[in-house]
Amino acid sequence: MMPKKPEAEKENNERWLVTYSDLITLLLIFFIVLYSMSKINEQKFVELSESMAIVFGNVGRSGVLDGGRSVIPMDNATFRQRRNITNTTEQIKRMIANMGLEGKITVREEARGLVISVRDTVFFKPGSADLGPRAQNIITTVASLLSNLPNSIRIEGHTDNIPIHTFRFYSNWELSTARATNVLHYLVQKKNISPDRLSAAGYGEFKPVADNSSEAGRASNRRVDIVVLDEAFEKFEPGNEESSSSGDNLGNNGNTQYTSPAVSIPDTVTDEEL
Repeated sequence: MMPKKPEAEKENNERWLVTYSDLITLLLIFFIVLYSMSKINEQKFVELSESMAIVFGNVGRSGVLDGGRSVIPMDNATFRQRRNITNTTEQIKRMIANMGLEGKITVREEARGLVISVRDTVFFKPGSADLGPRAQNIITTVASLLSNLPNSIRIEGHTDNIPIHTFRFYSNWELSTARATNVLHYLVQKKNISPDRLSAAGYGEFKPVADNSSEAGRASNRRVDIVVLDEAFEKFEPGNEESSSSGDNLGNNGNTQYTSPAVSIPDTVTDEEL
């Protein structure tokens, strides 16, 4: 009697079910993740995005790489504000070219906002804080370009490290502060920019942008910076913080009546270095 031949194994035609079930599971997880993302509080997400941008210094940049698309979404108001800043930057660059001030006035976009940097020789005589006619003309043109922006504006005075000690200015602190405040007063008095948008600061020689060991470096450091603050930084200005929204520390809620200084801005440069 011959032995029975072993039966051939039947081919399993249902192995595709394993792959199919894995695919269905992955799709289920994918849609669960999408659903959870759709429930994010939009306002909190925007605030988080702005905070991350400040921390990593990417405020005002379009993306991770130059020319890239931003990975941080912006609401319409933020987009319009950034677009207005960019347009204003281009207008100021054209103004600089038209007035032949290349190298004396520079404009750049930083994380904190738009910075218009003016060499001191454009605005002032050595050791002086008085605005001459040329300086007033330039400030008038700049103010006309900034008047339509709602942003806060900070005027910053800077000097080189050469000491000064005169009857009017005890040190570079006083000189840099006086220059900044004179520009501020002109913007308020002559160009009617709201004073609650403005602030002034004097940094003396302690915020240089170049090496003070050379004349060229010292000339770069003697400057007045007009800073149009980005809204992400503007919210940290005094009076704009959410913690003070109750008005407990606001006095008259910021509606202080502006009073012109006793000394008017001269029409000509009269202050001589003492």
